[in-house]
Amino acid sequence: MKKLIFLFVVTIVSALFTGCSNDLTDEGPANVATKATVTIPHNTIITSDVTWSNTNEYILNGKVYVKAPATLTIQAGTTVKGVYNADPELASALIVTRGAKISAIGTFTNPVILTAQNGLEGGWGGLVLLGKAPLNRVDQVIEGINPSVVPSGVDVYYGGGGAGLGDAEDSSGTLRYVRVEYAGAKISEANELNAFTFGGVGRGTTLDHLQAYRGADDAFEFFGGTVDAKYLVSTATDDDAFDFDFGYQGRIQFAVSTIDPSLSYSSDPNGIECDNDGTGSTAEPFTHPTLSNFTITGTQSGSALNALKSAANFRRNAQFTLVNSVLYGFPSGVLKETVNPSTLLNNVVSSTVANQEFNTFTPDVSNLARAWNNLILSSPFGAYRSTALQPTGGAAIDGSYYSHTDAWFTNTQYKGALVSIGANWLTQGLWVR
Repeated sequence: MKKLIFLFVVTIVSALFTGCSNDLTDEGPANVATKATVTIPHNTIITSDVTWSNTNEYILNGKVYVKAPATLTIQAGTTVKGVYNADPELASALIVTRGAKISAIGTFTNPVILTAQNGLEGGWGGLVLLGKAPLNRVDQVIEGINPSVVPSGVDVYYGGGGAGLGDAEDSSGTLRYVRVEYAGAKISEANELNAFTFGGVGRGTTLDHLQAYRGADDAFEFFGGTVDAKYLVSTATDDDAFDFDFGYQGRIQFAVSTIDPSLSYSSDPNGIECDNDGTGSTAEPFTHPTLSNFTITGTQSGSALNALKSAANFRRNAQFTLVNSVLYGFPSGVLKETVNPSTLLNNVVSSTVANQEFNTFTPDVSNLARAWNNLILSSPFGAYRSTALQPTGGAAIDGSYYSHTDAWFTNTQYKGALVSIGANWLTQGLWVR
């Protein structure tokens, strides 16, 4: 088996640390006057436990793989930058393969930041986690990676050994207070990486307080697996904010997606996109995300520099559960193109095209259609890091809420991701840019 040397090239730079956010400040160890720049070469393979320190800045000069049984630990306040390469095969990315783990645990004032060195959308590949949890197909090579150029001995497949097989409790580690910026490099048309790419990731993995900022493809894409997540933020990513397929069966609560109307987007941008698979097969397990307390926000006109599509598009034989959520600012609200079992309860939905709040179907009466200016949010298209998206009255706090029996979920007295009064998780701290 070919084994690459894990080589760090270290230089010292003298610059006041500011991270990649405009306003990240803290009194922790990350704020030092000088940092060492650690350059990690293309096709580096991490095969034993290693820690990336917040006294350094890490430059990924290509793809870096974490291989079992290694755990990569990234300290709070650490910045990692991916180098842009015009050759898509050499796009930078951090890939945690099956059996390996990542422990990237920031704080709400001192997050872990993974960004593009050039500060442009698609400037690097992003973060990829691969696990052994079930899919509805045989194990797959992760989208956005060309296996023919992967180093010998590195596994870029995901899944648990065949359709429906695997370890639902598999762990790929912990991501907490992590921001991924300017990701989404692609190797060919319709074959891109995302900000956060999860392939067959199991529910033993911890995901909470994650932001995808201005990526060139999806913000969060889940290819099968069972991983759960709380407190997710998608900000002006080019395609879908939350994308599910290949038998994903996890739970997500408290998620916010926003659009920047000054930017252009893909030909098919949705807040939520959900497929059983690309052909709409009946392969099992069926894709069935269980989603609660989402706030999906488009624009007042339903377009940016080009048209948006749907706040949520459930299609191609998917199943789904969506409850206690607020969706608006897209031409279509909830577009349901699947006849498979689904649960849609206690949501407030608006569309910029008349009578398209619930597109192609009649919803349960607990779901309410409202004009965007009758949502009674503080400021429906205001700054997402403020209190703008919090409800101040109306249907989002009308006393009609879906009550979870699953103790993993937090039962709330509001619809959407954000509390109606006082500070909320999106405005606390500086982890969101």
